[in-house]
Amino acid sequence: MNYQNWHGLTDGRFGYGSMLLGFLDNKPKDVVIDPRSDVDVLMSVPFASEGWLKGQYRACFTMWETDVLPMKFRRWLAQYDEIIVPCEHNISVFAEHHPKVNYIPLGVDTDWWKPYNREPNQKFRFHAAGSLWKRKGLDAVVQAFKNLNLPDAELHIKAAPHASDVPAGVESDTIFLHRQWMDAETQRDWFNQADCFVAPARGEGFGLIPLQAIALGVPTIISKTSGQEQFSHLAMSVVSSKKQNCPMGGKWDEPNLEHLMQLMKFHYHHRSNLMAESKLRALAAKEFSWKKAARKLADHLPKGKLIENGEFEKPNPLFDMEVKHECVCEINGKRWEFVPGKVYKVPENVHEVMFAGAAIKD
Repeated sequence: MNYQNWHGLTDGRFGYGSMLLGFLDNKPKDVVIDPRSDVDVLMSVPFASEGWLKGQYRACFTMWETDVLPMKFRRWLAQYDEIIVPCEHNISVFAEHHPKVNYIPLGVDTDWWKPYNREPNQKFRFHAAGSLWKRKGLDAVVQAFKNLNLPDAELHIKAAPHASDVPAGVESDTIFLHRQWMDAETQRDWFNQADCFVAPARGEGFGLIPLQAIALGVPTIISKTSGQEQFSHLAMSVVSSKKQNCPMGGKWDEPNLEHLMQLMKFHYHHRSNLMAESKLRALAAKEFSWKKAARKLADHLPKGKLIENGEFEKPNPLFDMEVKHECVCEINGKRWEFVPGKVYKVPENVHEVMFAGAAIKD
């Protein structure tokens, strides 16, 4: 028997939660999930781990959306024996900071996300979705739609209730925001009602939302960015983009607005033909089924066995730090003394206090 511990966020409404549930719901029959396994896979950001059993093989299945990892990611990577990422773009991003990085794609439940009949729309419906307005390129979708001013067309955007970057005043007589949580069937029906799904993301770890639309047989426009590049050959249209500085650090892909407008207009004028072709392309989404992804993950990892009476170890990330001036301080009951000109390896909480006090040398 192959014992594994695949764990992380279990709320499927969020990206990492959806990812974990996709793997757990489709794990091979020879895999048994048990926290005592000597193979531990955290599916989350690297700094989310609370610790491991002594002797566990430690893997972190994670992702990032630009070409430069944030400092907090980099400082935690050494806690893991292996980093697993869902797109080939992320291999080079993480390999700069860890010696063992491997790629396992995510998937879509093609028994659920598949073409089915719907009532035709009286007006042409563009759909877009995402929890982050800027990174998902939703601002570009809105601007393109407004510029086109197409008769008998609507734009529907599914934005998560917790999203804090949704701009005010977006809604109008032709632009509709859907900010409520949807159950699985309602969400699938909402996706299926689109005449064209638009996903010009600037950066993606993978891009489950447009892949689900493609699997439904909905004509889909995507940007060939980071994670979405894995399945861009399945999309009906690909908008061009160019590298641009990202507020999160590094660069991501800025969609070309004029090209996006051309593609949206083309879909608007060729609804019937594109819908028929998309239904045929939907079959190819099985290339990225969750069953295949879970099998790949299980085959890639070491075969696990149980650890009896294992000792729990907390993470211990140490950060390099050099101070600007002599410092003597007490942090969490421990006394620390630092002098300039020397590099210290300190725990994260100490680094955070010193950083907040502007005592660290750049």
